[in-house]
Amino acid sequence: AMEGPTPISALIHAATMVAAGVFLIARMYPVFENVPAAMNVIAFTGALTAFLGATIAITQNDIKKGLAYSTISQLGYMVMAMGVGAYSAGLFHLMTHAYFKAMLFLGSGSVIHGMEAVVGHDAVLAQDIRLMGGLRKYMPVTGFTFLIGCLAIAGIPPFAGFWSKDEILGAAFAANPFLWFIGWVTAGITAFYMFRMYFSTFEGKFRGNDEKIKVKLKNAAAALAQKSGTAELAPNFGPGAMKKGELDSHSHDSHSHEPHESPWTMSLPLVVLAIPSMLIGLVGTPYANYFEQFIFPPSETLAEVMEKAAEFDPHEFYVMAGSSVAVSVIGITFAVLMYLARKIDPSAIAKNIQPLYDLSLNKWYFDDIYHRVFVLGLRRVARQVMEVDFRVVDGAVNLTGFFTLVSGEGLKYLENGRVQFYALIVFGAVLGLVIFFGVT
Repeated sequence: AMEGPTPISALIHAATMVAAGVFLIARMYPVFENVPAAMNVIAFTGALTAFLGATIAITQNDIKKGLAYSTISQLGYMVMAMGVGAYSAGLFHLMTHAYFKAMLFLGSGSVIHGMEAVVGHDAVLAQDIRLMGGLRKYMPVTGFTFLIGCLAIAGIPPFAGFWSKDEILGAAFAANPFLWFIGWVTAGITAFYMFRMYFSTFEGKFRGNDEKIKVKLKNAAAALAQKSGTAELAPNFGPGAMKKGELDSHSHDSHSHEPHESPWTMSLPLVVLAIPSMLIGLVGTPYANYFEQFIFPPSETLAEVMEKAAEFDPHEFYVMAGSSVAVSVIGITFAVLMYLARKIDPSAIAKNIQPLYDLSLNKWYFDDIYHRVFVLGLRRVARQVMEVDFRVVDGAVNLTGFFTLVSGEGLKYLENGRVQFYALIVFGAVLGLVIFFGVT
């Protein structure tokens, strides 16, 4: 979902991929609602997914991969909300997340576009945050809108993500404090990795012209491709693809030494999406939840929803909201100390917790497990099936043919058209029968 052009990534991560699963559970909600075991499975699956996605996003250096795993984490929040009975909260987060995640993905596209002016059409270099830095000076619109997206997803009030995420955490605490704790810790991790991405990309010194980093990143990418056995694909030419010579014209573009702001066609959608990323959460505040009145659960009536909304407890809201904002601020503070102020060395921490760092960097080894179990495992199964096909199926067919050939050859000598020979066969057969029945 993150490998294609960024407008497609934005659509998939804001709508298609996320909406599909959450909307399916929402539509099936009346079926699950009265089955506690099913609700628990949904809730814990969502909580684990939220935590897993966030822990993987911490170490991603590709700007789009970081956002992709962030989406998985937010998807976990939505599913957890469905599992704890917070039907409208899950759908509310689905809506608010769509605005700021689409903006963040389009923002990453704007960053990549600006970086390509310096490093050329090399996806490894153009998308790696280790080669960025200081882009806010060159790309102010992209930088400002990306910051709004980071604040929204981190759950800082009054941005959209705060209202929807806080409602989920409040419902999770009422249902199961352990689920709330997982969601709460994940909120802190989310704030950390998003601001790690922001500070590495937009603050500090621009690193795009550092040849040492370029060589290091290219070597690392080549080693990874060799390890995974994925060679770079040759470009396609022809209808619907590039014209002959187009790649050469791109590769000989004169690269500048500085990135630049994207044209208005790319900047305008960012500004348009920044407005709902800041304000759309106000339609679902706990003291005036218009969204819940619009999309209440199938098992409740509008009157029940209105009655519940009137029971707003400000004290409970301030405690829950305060705790979620506090953990987000802690996450942002760590990101500031590591990637902006440079007071803490992240590489030193990574060395001290090397197994955990490797677990996150290798995406909990899911790709390796999939490769060994499904890719290599299915190849073995296919090989066995091929052996059965070759030896048993083909053998049976070949044996039938061989039997037909041999029997035909044998019968050829019996069917010679001589009457005396046929009479001899009949005589032999009768004699055989007489002897057989005489003995028995």
